[in-house]
Amino acid sequence: MDSSFLLASSDFFKGISPAARAALAAICIPRALRKNETLFTEGEKGRNMYILAGGSVRVFKSGGGGRESVIKIVRPGEIFAEVVLFEEDEYPASAVAVTKSRVYIIPKRQFTLLLEDRTFRRDFIGMLMKKQRYLAERIHYLTSCDVEERFVRFLEEQYGRKREYRLLIPKKDVAQAIGATSETFSRLIKRMRDEGKLTVKKDGIIPSGKFWGKALAP
Repeated sequence: MDSSFLLASSDFFKGISPAARAALAAICIPRALRKNETLFTEGEKGRNMYILAGGSVRVFKSGGGGRESVIKIVRPGEIFAEVVLFEEDEYPASAVAVTKSRVYIIPKRQFTLLLEDRTFRRDFIGMLMKKQRYLAERIHYLTSCDVEERFVRFLEEQYGRKREYRLLIPKKDVAQAIGATSETFSRLIKRMRDEGKLTVKKDGIIPSGKFWGKALAP
């Protein structure tokens, strides 16, 4: 997927003008990532933001005792590390490819020059406001939804509703993404299997009609 098409289909950039999108595509630099390859680390000098073209990237903060707190599992079309443009000189979190992935690098220096254009600046500020709303919704999601509902919503947001899911992301990453420990996630899968909500396969799950009940609840 080339950068122009990716930007046009991205929820964040599809609303910008064709001229602004072309200018942005011109500064994008493609990069392939191996599975488990680190893109940047917490505290590192922030020189770029990124847009994911394919695969999956885990953004997380490190805590005491080697623990990680997952901020987000990035999906194709999403930008990340944009905080270094305005608020931080260093990356406030780390990013690692969960699977073989592709990103476009958007260099901070060149992007800052684009922001001198009034139309481009207005479009980008609108995108940042959407990001802020996502973060507010994320806080609400983690504090008001139980772990089962968070898991169901995670699958729907990441992959849509399917008859079968192959979990290419390690279970520990899924657990962290829904704000649970690996042990809690394992117990959840066992309970949902016992309740007839899903069937467990070696590399994934098959949801039953009961699986989506909570996601449909008001």
